[in-house]
Amino acid sequence: MTEPVTQNFDTWSDFRGSLLELVGQAQSTLLLSDPDLGETGFESSAGIEALTAFLQRSAQPLAIRILLKDAGYLEQRCPRLLGLLSRFSQRMVVRVASDVRAVPDAPFAIADGKHLVTRFHHERARGKYCTDDPQSTSVHIAQFETLWVSGETGPNGVQLGL
Repeated sequence: MTEPVTQNFDTWSDFRGSLLELVGQAQSTLLLSDPDLGETGFESSAGIEALTAFLQRSAQPLAIRILLKDAGYLEQRCPRLLGLLSRFSQRMVVRVASDVRAVPDAPFAIADGKHLVTRFHHERARGKYCTDDPQSTSVHIAQFETLWVSGETGPNGVQLGL
Protein backbone atom coordinates (compact mmCIF):
# COMPACT_ATOMS: atom_id res chain seq x y z
CA MET A 1 0.00 0.00 0.00
CA THR A 2 1.23 3.48 -0.88
CA GLU A 3 1.86 6.00 1.88
CA PRO A 4 -0.57 8.95 2.03
CA VAL A 5 0.82 12.24 0.72
CA THR A 6 -0.61 15.69 1.47
CA GLN A 7 0.18 18.85 -0.48
CA ASN A 8 -1.16 22.21 0.66
CA PHE A 9 -2.13 24.98 -1.77
CA ASP A 10 -3.20 28.58 -1.35
CA THR A 11 -3.82 29.96 -4.83
CA TRP A 12 -6.68 29.43 -7.25
CA SER A 13 -4.22 28.26 -9.88
CA ASP A 14 -2.81 25.58 -7.55
CA PHE A 15 -6.34 24.55 -6.57
CA ARG A 16 -7.37 24.09 -10.21
CA GLY A 17 -4.12 22.28 -10.98
CA SER A 18 -4.75 19.92 -8.06
CA LEU A 19 -8.26 19.20 -9.35
CA LEU A 20 -6.95 18.40 -12.83
CA GLU A 21 -4.30 16.13 -11.31
CA LEU A 22 -6.97 14.40 -9.21
CA VAL A 23 -9.14 13.77 -12.28
CA GLY A 24 -6.07 12.48 -14.10
CA GLN A 25 -5.42 9.99 -11.27
CA ALA A 26 -9.02 8.81 -11.03
CA GLN A 27 -9.78 5.37 -12.41
CA SER A 28 -13.39 4.63 -11.45
CA THR A 29 -15.35 7.33 -9.59
CA LEU A 30 -15.39 11.06 -8.89
CA LEU A 31 -17.50 12.77 -6.23
CA LEU A 32 -17.65 16.58 -6.38
CA SER A 33 -19.27 18.80 -3.76
CA ASP A 34 -19.10 22.49 -4.59
CA PRO A 35 -21.26 25.60 -4.26
CA ASP A 36 -21.56 26.07 -8.05
CA LEU A 37 -18.41 24.77 -9.84
CA GLY A 38 -17.47 28.40 -10.57
CA GLU A 39 -13.91 28.19 -9.24
CA THR A 40 -13.08 24.64 -10.33
CA GLY A 41 -11.89 25.42 -13.84
CA PHE A 42 -13.81 22.44 -15.21
CA GLU A 43 -15.45 24.67 -17.85
CA SER A 44 -12.02 25.30 -19.40
CA SER A 45 -10.88 23.21 -22.35
CA ALA A 46 -8.33 21.45 -20.08
CA GLY A 47 -11.09 20.68 -17.57
CA ILE A 48 -13.42 19.26 -20.22
CA GLU A 49 -10.59 17.18 -21.72
CA ALA A 50 -9.68 15.77 -18.29
CA LEU A 51 -13.28 14.89 -17.44
CA THR A 52 -13.87 13.35 -20.88
CA ALA A 53 -10.72 11.23 -20.62
CA PHE A 54 -11.80 10.07 -17.16
CA LEU A 55 -15.30 9.14 -18.37
CA GLN A 56 -13.77 7.16 -21.22
CA ARG A 57 -11.41 5.20 -18.97
CA SER A 58 -13.81 4.52 -16.09
CA ALA A 59 -15.80 1.30 -16.25
CA GLN A 60 -18.31 2.49 -13.64
CA PRO A 61 -21.89 3.01 -14.89
CA LEU A 62 -22.16 6.19 -12.78
CA ALA A 63 -18.64 7.59 -12.85
CA ILE A 64 -19.17 11.24 -11.83
CA ARG A 65 -21.59 12.55 -9.23
CA ILE A 66 -21.73 16.31 -8.64
CA LEU A 67 -23.54 17.89 -5.68
CA LEU A 68 -24.13 21.66 -5.86
CA LYS A 69 -25.64 24.30 -3.60
CA ASP A 70 -26.86 26.23 -6.64
CA ALA A 71 -27.02 25.12 -10.27
CA GLY A 72 -27.43 28.63 -11.71
CA TYR A 73 -23.77 29.09 -12.63
CA LEU A 74 -23.65 25.69 -14.33
CA GLU A 75 -26.87 26.35 -16.27
CA GLN A 76 -25.99 29.88 -17.36
CA ARG A 77 -22.20 29.96 -17.76
CA CYS A 78 -20.98 26.42 -18.48
CA PRO A 79 -22.02 25.34 -22.00
CA ARG A 80 -19.10 22.91 -22.29
CA LEU A 81 -19.97 21.17 -19.04
CA LEU A 82 -23.63 21.01 -20.05
CA GLY A 83 -22.57 19.47 -23.36
CA LEU A 84 -20.51 16.89 -21.47
CA LEU A 85 -23.50 16.18 -19.21
CA SER A 86 -25.68 15.67 -22.27
CA ARG A 87 -23.14 13.43 -23.97
CA PHE A 88 -22.54 11.28 -20.87
CA SER A 89 -25.96 11.66 -19.23
CA GLN A 90 -26.03 8.05 -17.98
CA ARG A 91 -22.55 8.26 -16.44
CA MET A 92 -22.50 11.77 -15.00
CA VAL A 93 -25.21 13.17 -12.73
CA VAL A 94 -25.72 16.54 -11.03
CA ARG A 95 -27.90 16.99 -7.97
CA VAL A 96 -28.69 20.15 -6.03
CA ALA A 97 -28.76 20.02 -2.25
CA SER A 98 -32.30 20.40 -0.95
CA ASP A 99 -31.07 22.06 2.26
CA VAL A 100 -28.17 24.34 1.36
CA ARG A 101 -27.50 25.03 5.04
CA ALA A 102 -26.50 21.38 5.44
CA VAL A 103 -23.84 21.57 2.71
CA PRO A 104 -20.38 21.94 4.23
CA ASP A 105 -18.50 25.21 3.64
CA ALA A 106 -15.47 23.21 2.49
CA PRO A 107 -15.90 22.12 -1.16
CA PHE A 108 -14.22 18.85 -2.07
CA ALA A 109 -13.53 16.36 -4.84
CA ILE A 110 -12.83 12.68 -4.18
CA ALA A 111 -11.42 10.20 -6.66
CA ASP A 112 -11.81 6.45 -6.16
CA GLY A 113 -12.56 6.91 -2.46
CA LYS A 114 -8.92 7.59 -1.63
CA HIS A 115 -7.72 10.84 -3.26
CA LEU A 116 -9.05 14.19 -2.00
CA VAL A 117 -8.85 17.84 -3.01
CA THR A 118 -10.56 20.16 -0.56
CA ARG A 119 -10.68 23.86 0.13
CA PHE A 120 -11.04 24.86 3.75
CA HIS A 121 -13.73 27.42 2.89
CA HIS A 122 -15.66 27.98 -0.33
CA GLU A 123 -14.63 31.65 -0.56
CA ARG A 124 -10.89 30.99 -0.35
CA ALA A 125 -8.41 29.05 -2.46
CA ARG A 126 -6.49 27.63 0.50
CA GLY A 127 -6.78 23.87 0.86
CA LYS A 128 -5.05 20.53 0.49
CA TYR A 129 -4.60 17.66 -1.91
CA CYS A 130 -4.33 14.22 -0.29
CA THR A 131 -3.42 11.12 -2.28
CA ASP A 132 -3.78 7.49 -1.23
CA ASP A 133 -5.52 8.52 1.99
CA PRO A 134 -8.91 6.80 2.47
CA GLN A 135 -9.05 8.04 6.08
CA SER A 136 -9.10 11.67 4.90
CA THR A 137 -11.93 10.95 2.49
CA SER A 138 -14.23 8.92 4.76
CA VAL A 139 -15.93 11.87 6.52
CA HIS A 140 -16.40 13.71 3.22
CA ILE A 141 -17.88 10.62 1.57
CA ALA A 142 -20.35 10.18 4.44
CA GLN A 143 -21.42 13.85 4.15
CA PHE A 144 -21.73 13.55 0.39
CA GLU A 145 -23.86 10.39 0.50
CA THR A 146 -26.21 11.88 3.11
CA LEU A 147 -26.77 15.03 1.05
CA TRP A 148 -26.94 13.11 -2.24
CA VAL A 149 -29.92 11.05 -1.11
CA SER A 150 -31.95 14.12 -0.19
CA GLY A 151 -30.77 16.25 -3.14
CA GLU A 152 -32.93 17.30 -6.04
CA THR A 153 -32.30 16.50 -9.68
CA GLY A 154 -29.98 19.06 -11.25
CA PRO A 155 -29.21 20.05 -14.84
CA ASN A 156 -28.61 17.19 -17.26
CA GLY A 157 -27.51 19.12 -20.34
CA VAL A 158 -30.56 18.17 -22.40
CA GLN A 159 -32.25 21.11 -24.14
CA LEU A 160 -36.02 20.97 -24.07
CA GLY A 161 -36.62 22.74 -27.39
CA LEU A 162 -39.83 24.42 -26.33
